Amino acid sequence: MIRVNVLCEGPTEEQFVQKILYQHFLERGIILTARSMYGGFNYDRLKHNIIEWLNNDKDAYVTTLIDLYGVNSRYPGYDSSRSMNPTDKAAAIEAAVREDVLAWPHLHNRKLIPYFQLHEFEALLFSSPEIMEEWLSLSHEIPRGQFSAIRNSFSSPEHINDSPQTAPSKRIEAIVPSYEKVTDGIIIAQEIGLARLRAACAHLNQHLTALEALSLAS
Repeated sequence: MIRVNVLCEGPTEEQFVQKILYQHFLERGIILTARSMYGGFNYDRLKHNIIEWLNNDKDAYVTTLIDLYGVNSRYPGYDSSRSMNPTDKAAAIEAAVREDVLAWPHLHNRKLIPYFQLHEFEALLFSSPEIMEEWLSLSHEIPRGQFSAIRNSFSSPEHINDSPQTAPSKRIEAIVPSYEKVTDGIIIAQEIGLARLRAACAHLNQHLTALEALSLAS
């Protein structure tokens, strides 16, 4: 079996790996192990955790599940990618982080596949605004069609992010102030299903495809 350790932004992303991705990859001979960093980290902390996990588990790959939303100028590739479209920006930062980490002189495992989520977990939920509305309306009064209107204003769910005030989670909370990331968010993602998430979110799909290919290369 191939093992992939996933360094996650927070508990929501950790649950996403465990409840939505784990079984899918297990059926393909890949075991995912997720660990939350509980948010609020800078690049130095992220790099330290990546290197530590690479060196402490030399037979496993390490990937990340980090929000592009929180990336700043301390991250490799950030400044040179600021004018790029979101997909190219994420790819450029992923490549720059990989290059920077692998340049560390005391690294004993180079199996690193960075991934930055466009722009945060909640973007995935807009893969099906109808399911999001259906679930959240069970316990909240929601004006009909608001999630669909947001989704239809962007070319894909992964493009939803105008500013810190209008990131996907902020848009959901503006409609449903009591929205809970770990409980509501994960249940909605489960209801949508991995196939639909991948069909709507090209960058996510590209990353998952790269992980799936590890079993073919072994």
